Amino acid sequence: MPSLSLIALCIATGLVLWMASGFALARALAFDRAIALPLAPVLGWAVQNALALPLSLLAGFSPVATVGAVALICAAGFLSVRQDESGNDHRIPPLTLWVCLAAAVMAAGPALAVLPKFTGDGVAVAPALFDHAKIALIDQIVREGVPPVNPVYGGAEAPAGVAYYYLWQFGAAQLAQLTGATGWEADAAASWLTAFSTLLLMAGLARHFSGSSLASFLAIGLSGLGSLRPVLAATVGEATLERWLQPATGLAGWLFQTSWSPHHVQAAGCVMVAVMIMVRLAGRPGALTTVTLALLAAAAYQCSIWVGGVVFALAAAGCALFLARSRPAGGVGTFLLLGGIAAVVALAIASPLLVEQYRSAGARGGGRLIAIDPFEVLGPALPQLLGRVLDVPAYWLVLLVVEFPLVYLAGAITLARIAARPVGPPDGLPDGLLVRALAILTAASLGTGWLLVSTTGVNNDLGWRAVLPGLMVLTAAAGAGLAHCMERRAAVPLVLAMAATTATLPDGLRLAAENLTGKPSSSAAAFARSPALWQAVRRHAPPDARVASNPALFADMTPWPVNLSWALFADRRSCFAGNELAIAFAPLSSERRAAIADQFRRVFAGDGTPDDIEALARTHRCDVVVVTIFDGAWSHDPFAASPFYRFAEAELGLWRIYVAGPRKTGD
Repeated sequence: MPSLSLIALCIATGLVLWMASGFALARALAFDRAIALPLAPVLGWAVQNALALPLSLLAGFSPVATVGAVALICAAGFLSVRQDESGNDHRIPPLTLWVCLAAAVMAAGPALAVLPKFTGDGVAVAPALFDHAKIALIDQIVREGVPPVNPVYGGAEAPAGVAYYYLWQFGAAQLAQLTGATGWEADAAASWLTAFSTLLLMAGLARHFSGSSLASFLAIGLSGLGSLRPVLAATVGEATLERWLQPATGLAGWLFQTSWSPHHVQAAGCVMVAVMIMVRLAGRPGALTTVTLALLAAAAYQCSIWVGGVVFALAAAGCALFLARSRPAGGVGTFLLLGGIAAVVALAIASPLLVEQYRSAGARGGGRLIAIDPFEVLGPALPQLLGRVLDVPAYWLVLLVVEFPLVYLAGAITLARIAARPVGPPDGLPDGLLVRALAILTAASLGTGWLLVSTTGVNNDLGWRAVLPGLMVLTAAAGAGLAHCMERRAAVPLVLAMAATTATLPDGLRLAAENLTGKPSSSAAAFARSPALWQAVRRHAPPDARVASNPALFADMTPWPVNLSWALFADRRSCFAGNELAIAFAPLSSERRAAIADQFRRVFAGDGTPDDIEALARTHRCDVVVVTIFDGAWSHDPFAASPFYRFAEAELGLWRIYVAGPRKTGD
């Protein structure tokens, strides 16, 4: 089970790696100290990881590549600072220690979702841990380096690489390698670091927008609010609400999304900083700014194809057109040329992932990744055709108000107000340009969630994740706007803000409590004993071996069935880790994936045929097999007499381990 001391060590390591390098780089880019500090952790994380990954691909995954990337950033930063000490604007005071402490405390909320909850009879987990089953990929990178081999499926009919955007897991793997932590511990630390860095970014922007310390605290507090749905359900009744509104989805606020999918949130932070760097490129064109923009774009894409790919592409195009009209220093041609160079460099850095995604798309049968389809908002109370037509305005007038009332309304009003500020002096951060560029990002972000849907999985991941950069900008703006109202003692806005806070705080507290206490399950005691099983498996499975286990083992612990014991404890590849993980990782058509899932279900239910067992050995390349007392195969064991597997070890009444035996003569 995870060690809190090792998690703390990973956090400290991440702060040293990424805050130091990010601050040095931000200062080299002539950002004032007041904005350089809140930019530092996101900027440092993005640039260091975007550099360390290709270094690791060339020279091997090692501490040398990790530290070498940091050294390159710091050296470039210090050299550039010596060349340009001027142009720093000290009008806005830096973030206080109390703001950093508030961000650190709030960041514990998402991190708690990753930790186990020890009960009297075992271990419970938060529902969000389902999405952290990708911890298996962190362990895979630590164990075998990059490019990572697919830990979820390794059959003969699919490419061996990983097409999933894995830079966030790579960053966590660096922490694990440097500290000796497990993938689970590194994931918890990386979740905290993502939460802390994005909170600090929002707090810094809120203070920059308003010049008020209070705005920073308000932005952090707003991040913990939830949806209006619980209050609406209590007011009108659950049945009535379901008739008029579609059920809640993954389109949710910062706390929910950071708990479930921190890599998308990290990508949103990278996109926000990339837009700021674009503004800097327009005002101070240079090689360092161009390279930094390229690395940020590559990092955002390699964290999230939806946020760093689709949203940033749309936002960058809009920002480039806007900034080109703002009389950039050096001229329009220079600005567009440097922006084009940054785009080409970003594509080159991300090319290994792009190649894997191309191969995966071919193996899946091709087809569109994205379709135009307005987000469904209204429920079945309306006729279907009328409802779909009204969904178009209802996204802006109903859904965003229900899910993010205070952030959306206060943030939009404030963003519009401060966007009217005049452009600042050329040697300072140009407030007017910055806010307008961030407004373009917000429009692209929310607009993408409004009209575009992803078609590669069972969920609309694009629509859910695309809103993140816009929500984070609006959170900073809302903090600034509310601080302004409080300083002016504007009664009506403050009363409305208090009402919205009162209505949405319960949902935020519910999610925080869920992260803290977890979800009880009947598997709690057995799950607590499962590390011993996987320790035994590792005795018989070399580091590159693939293990077959029941994908539905302990399935009641998470909202959707996934074998958490394999993902968290095995430290070995799976030959098929189940349909839920295969959707993201396995380059298979949906029909083939369903057929394999059904085959594994039959085998571990005890209904497997000799042909099924042969398929595990030959087609799916399962080197080791685990059968537990919770599997139907325990009493109808198809492996005991199989010519493809031989018995290796057992724990009386708990589990049996088989390893692949010699092939038949003539095979």
